[in-house]
Amino acid sequence: MALGRKRSRERRQRATRWLWRVSQTVMVLLVFLGFGILTYRGAEEMARAEVTALETRLAEATERESTAAVVQSRLAGELAEARTESSTWRARHEQEVPRPPFTDILALAAARLGAGIAPERLMEALRSTEMPRRCEGRPIIRRFAIRFGGSPTADEGTSFLDGLLRITATMPAGAEDVARLANLSVTSVWNGRTETLTGLPQRLPLTLGNLDMELSITASEMRGFAQAALTTCPRG
Repeated sequence: MALGRKRSRERRQRATRWLWRVSQTVMVLLVFLGFGILTYRGAEEMARAEVTALETRLAEATERESTAAVVQSRLAGELAEARTESSTWRARHEQEVPRPPFTDILALAAARLGAGIAPERLMEALRSTEMPRRCEGRPIIRRFAIRFGGSPTADEGTSFLDGLLRITATMPAGAEDVARLANLSVTSVWNGRTETLTGLPQRLPLTLGNLDMELSITASEMRGFAQAALTTCPRG
């Protein structure tokens, strides 16, 4: 009977130890389960926060893209407006800014005014200018000596129209550059005017009554001489 009690006690002890081991295992499992749950929830919260941050960044990027699209549209409109304005100003520039031959005429007029010619004479010459007309016949050509040093006498130079048009040329003594240093004097007796020109060649339009004339003065192939050619063209 004592043996039975002993065996019964040993069975209870074994059962107690087994329950203790099971309870320990369950506790460990519960700890790991709790840790896993906490870890999962932490990861879930982190993922949710990351998703929220990404959604916020996406919304901000979408807003920036919308703003950039508005700015790009405004800039495109401004660019088109600037191009239109540039084309308008370019067209006005082409129409209003003088270009050759107008600039050449203005430069020549400025040079003549700077040489002392009265503005009224230039305006009169422009007003009297007409479309060029074809003139028959050859020009009258005359060669004359250039005076080196001093002033020419009444017998020097050459003349046209029975003395109504006189041309003389002078050069500084010892000078050789006729094209640059020749000083010409063209006197129109019928109106008492004298044109002073420097350098060769020269062209000068003249008017006498119903005659339109062009006087051309060039250097002659003979050293120390110049050559004058007068072309006349009757009006009407």
